Amino acid sequence: METAVLVTGGAGYIGSHVVRRLLEDHRRVVVLDDLSTGNREAITLFEQVYGPKQFCFEHVSLLDRDALASVFDRHDFCGIIDLAAKTLTGESQKMPCRYFANNVIAFQNLLDIGLPIVKSSTAAIYGEPRAEHIPLKEDYPQKWIADGGFEHSQLMPAAVDFETLLQWYEKHIAFKLREGDIALLKMPLNVYGITKMMGERMLFYAERQGGAPYVVLRYFNAAGADPSRLIGEDHTPETHLIPRVLQVALGQRDKIALFGDDYATPDGTAVRDYLSVVELADAHIMCLDRLLQGGQSATYNLGRGYGWSVGEIVQAARDVTGHAIPTAIGARRRGDPATLIAAPSRIRRELGWVARESIHEILESAWHWHRLHPNGYRIVQEERFNPFWNRWVNIAAHRRNRPWRGEIQQMDDSADRAYHPACYLCPGNTRARGDVNPDYNGVWTFENDFPTLELDAYQTQEQLGPYASRTARGTCEVVVYNRDHSQRLSTLPLDALVRVMDAWANIYERLGKKAEIAYPLIFENRGAVMGNSQPHPHGQVYAYGALPDLMVKPQLAQFASHREKTGRCFVCDANSVESQDGWRVLFDRPHALGYVPFAAQFPYDVIIIPKAHAASLLDLQAAQRRDLATGLRDVLVGLDHLFAAPYHYTLALMQAPTDGVDYGYHMQIHIASFLRGPGLRKHVVGTDIFGNLINPSDPNVTAEEIRWAMRKADRGLSR
Repeated sequence: METAVLVTGGAGYIGSHVVRRLLEDHRRVVVLDDLSTGNREAITLFEQVYGPKQFCFEHVSLLDRDALASVFDRHDFCGIIDLAAKTLTGESQKMPCRYFANNVIAFQNLLDIGLPIVKSSTAAIYGEPRAEHIPLKEDYPQKWIADGGFEHSQLMPAAVDFETLLQWYEKHIAFKLREGDIALLKMPLNVYGITKMMGERMLFYAERQGGAPYVVLRYFNAAGADPSRLIGEDHTPETHLIPRVLQVALGQRDKIALFGDDYATPDGTAVRDYLSVVELADAHIMCLDRLLQGGQSATYNLGRGYGWSVGEIVQAARDVTGHAIPTAIGARRRGDPATLIAAPSRIRRELGWVARESIHEILESAWHWHRLHPNGYRIVQEERFNPFWNRWVNIAAHRRNRPWRGEIQQMDDSADRAYHPACYLCPGNTRARGDVNPDYNGVWTFENDFPTLELDAYQTQEQLGPYASRTARGTCEVVVYNRDHSQRLSTLPLDALVRVMDAWANIYERLGKKAEIAYPLIFENRGAVMGNSQPHPHGQVYAYGALPDLMVKPQLAQFASHREKTGRCFVCDANSVESQDGWRVLFDRPHALGYVPFAAQFPYDVIIIPKAHAASLLDLQAAQRRDLATGLRDVLVGLDHLFAAPYHYTLALMQAPTDGVDYGYHMQIHIASFLRGPGLRKHVVGTDIFGNLINPSDPNVTAEEIRWAMRKADRGLSR
């Protein structure tokens, strides 16, 4: 079994970002969390995107020693990143027993394991330092104590006094406190800070008694969100400044309170050290790696080394969001120093870690998260309008996790040889109607042996009450991509795929010139799940004598309606929205854009669109076609890695009708599948047929699944 990193509290704000960075580095991760404050939705995201081989969730409390022992029996761990703690300072004053149990007793249970550990601590252990000690260095507590320290604890009014906390420690914790330890515990102003300092001292004594090495990370104010915009900050209640400021921008709060405007700072408001949660996560992982490489125990501050005032944060938020953010001046809060800044020189010197993101960059990532998740980690359960189909889709992401006892599809239908004697598409073989295939090279096209449409179809025009019939006139062709039976569109070399795209353009032009043809639809069905068991690389053409109803007519109506309302192309506007949101974009190339649409009809819908307003492939220059082909290849290769098997899909090339009318059309390539998971088919029944289609997934999450599969493919990792 591959060793894993254990992340306690991995469902929380900082923990989820640490987990995300570990997983992106292709490491196996086990999260242990009791979900008392964590977000189950973040865990579900990791389960869906990375799968059970790389990610495992253990719903366990660190206070349950038996359950904890069972976790360690099931997994082989190399080290621990500990972020499991209660962290609200005000709450800690009201519920000190809960904070002592979760932050001290539970931590002792984890220490008993004896693995290298990176411990999340806090700047709250520094209490209220004097201005001359700013920026704070890691040895500030020891120096302050050497200068005399505090005669009494600085703990502000709480449900218990300082001596009671010491009694709890003596009763429950094996590592005994010495006089110097008690002096350190007098510095914090709240129960939270005291419990964190207790954890630091426990680490120190555990190592002295033969335990594993450790790193303590003291950080000040973390903010921002992951670039994927899929995980971010969601607390109840929300107490942190930046999320509260952004809630004002979203209209969820009327104003932001500034607690004091008469501090000895440039604008009179308190100054704090902020750093990106992503860079914070990187620091945890860097420290764990150093321990695993034989590094010694250490304590580090994490910060920028300079700060921003509350007023500057508010102004930066105005710059980023474009919203006026009203403020109100309130009284100072007890225990709030004018300035609290870290001196991060030690970790920079010893590990090379540096916080680089500016406050505007931190706020931009946080704004993306809060703007796109105004209700936090609430499951997407809404109707969304899909302009590409001119219909409403029910997005019900929670249905993806419902129990399934139905049919499981066989996914591996790949061909293993370049020539198959029974294949009716291989060169030289005889097809069902007796025709012998030529010894073709490259792309080869022939008329379908069993066509749905024929140009010489018999004439009919009949009205039977509410029913009617008309002549089904048109032509059907088969497009064989390559002579090699073992290839797929996704496995063709890029130059060969470009030739396929050129052939599609030629077919569209050739058939579109026929007066009898109103719409040449070029498409491909791949895999048994999509009704095709023929693995030879090929697609089809249905060239209709009249405009087809399912997608073309609704799109033409949408083009006309949107242009009448806005004067713009709805596809161009959809591209703009997807590019700005960013979290469903699969690739963004100079001439082409690919994404899972906002209102995807099926879990893994993909749209690939030229950025130029092109009616068809005929309007694209060679470089534009190649860029489109590159994006298509990257997506298809990634989809092959999605479920560790050749992907089953249908692909359609939607181009302008050829009936001579200028519809202002913007071409698209659509890829859809009935798959909703590995071997799991989305059955189109019930409401999908008679009501609205139901997409049992969150398009934002499935886009990340596809992106992860594309990244694995790009890095040459095995499926």
